[in-house]
Amino acid sequence: MAREGIAMMRGWDWLAIMVLPLGVAGCAQVAPRPEYLEVERSLHAATHHEDSGPIASDDPMAATLGAAPESAGLDGPRPVGDFIHRALEENRGVQAARANVLALRERVPQVTALEDPIVQNLIWPFPMNGPQYSLMGYNPYQLVITQLFPWFGTLRLRGEAAEQEARVALMELGAAQLEVIADVKQAYYNLYFNQRAERILTENRKLASDFVEIARVRYQTGETSQQDVLRAQNAVTDVDAELTTARQGVAEARAALARRLHVSPEMELTALEEISFGDVPAQIDWLYQLAITARPELKGQLAAVARDMREVELARKKYYPNLDLGVTYMDMSRSGAMSPMADGRDMVGFNIGFNLPIYRAKLAAGVREAEARAVADMKQYEYLRDQTLEEIKSLMAEAKARREVADLFRSGYLPRGRQALEVAANDYRTGNRDFVSLITAWRELLQIELQLARFETELGQALARLERVVGGQLNEHLPEPGAIPARIPNPTPPDQPPSPPPADEPGPFDPADELPPEAKADAMTG
Repeated sequence: MAREGIAMMRGWDWLAIMVLPLGVAGCAQVAPRPEYLEVERSLHAATHHEDSGPIASDDPMAATLGAAPESAGLDGPRPVGDFIHRALEENRGVQAARANVLALRERVPQVTALEDPIVQNLIWPFPMNGPQYSLMGYNPYQLVITQLFPWFGTLRLRGEAAEQEARVALMELGAAQLEVIADVKQAYYNLYFNQRAERILTENRKLASDFVEIARVRYQTGETSQQDVLRAQNAVTDVDAELTTARQGVAEARAALARRLHVSPEMELTALEEISFGDVPAQIDWLYQLAITARPELKGQLAAVARDMREVELARKKYYPNLDLGVTYMDMSRSGAMSPMADGRDMVGFNIGFNLPIYRAKLAAGVREAEARAVADMKQYEYLRDQTLEEIKSLMAEAKARREVADLFRSGYLPRGRQALEVAANDYRTGNRDFVSLITAWRELLQIELQLARFETELGQALARLERVVGGQLNEHLPEPGAIPARIPNPTPPDQPPSPPPADEPGPFDPADELPPEAKADAMTG
């Protein structure tokens, strides 16, 4: 019994030696990211901070609960580029998309690594029930270590699929950035219009006040009736009402722009007094080609198709078994051995195992599922492509219409309106025209100036939406003069009848065959 106890103690010591390093290794973890620690602090502050009075300026929770974000460098009239730069750095939607890219990139080393090895400990506390007791002696302890090895190429395919998934997230980040740029430009141009409308109305209020003085002087000299004075005063009141609406529009546009910049809505964001909206592209076929090659949503969809192609190959790998290799160690003792040849020598063995992929219907269903998902993503690419071309055509028509109307107002309506007001004012001073004609000419000129500002703003907003759809700034990708636009790739070739698959295994499927050569290369290379 003493020898049996010693043998049992030897097994338990060996177990402790094996388990202790593994446990220590499991406790050693990577340090958390600084951004993650900030998330923990923000969540704790948002859920546990009690509302017990005003927040002090040095309160560490103030940045989360009530303090306005920093907005250095945005004071005074600023060009739209300054606001775009700020938004790309601080917009929370862009930051979330960027963090998602980092998360999916970290998936690659996870899916390309082997599964953790399995360690099994088998202890026989009662000698009479232990294996080999009668012949070889007492076996108090048995250790088995196994490692699973997937079929050849499986880990590589997993890594390639994860890389394409990370590329999809990268394209989503690009789309989020373009969305922020378009939103900032839309809000900036809206702020510009309301500021310009406020300036136009302020200048016209001074002019309307001059009309009041002219009408009052003529009334005092008996050259007109008091009705002209009252009409002039009503004109001033009308401008004051429109000024109130314009100032409300300025406040709302500033709040909308501040939200996209992640700054306080109370900040006095100001657009430039005069801005240039750029030219409308002349070659729509060039825009089609640019969108096909540059729009992040389309590139991301191609990456999704490339990912699905790897998933199809992974589904086919399940037709082959995974190997399970291991080693066994048996701690032996001569205690209780019946055979005189027993020496209590420890034993070492090797074991091999594998799964049997015999349920062919399940495996075939998995392949067909992966193929169907690839087809769905390919059709989604085609749908998005058609939608992109439609949006380009619509926005081009809108931008051209706004440009033509703005040019008509600037070259025709505006100079004629100013001339009509000047003639009406001179006629009224000389008594050749009544006050109604003067007020009518003035109101027409005011509306022309406001409409011109509106059309120019809508032109800028249409170009901003067009850049969003195309996938980049138009002025940075202008074609060479006289350049022939490239043909728009058509990702849908004539259908070809597929060869029938075997009865128990689906035939080969490659969604990239439906892609154009340039799109296929883009999807495969990532």
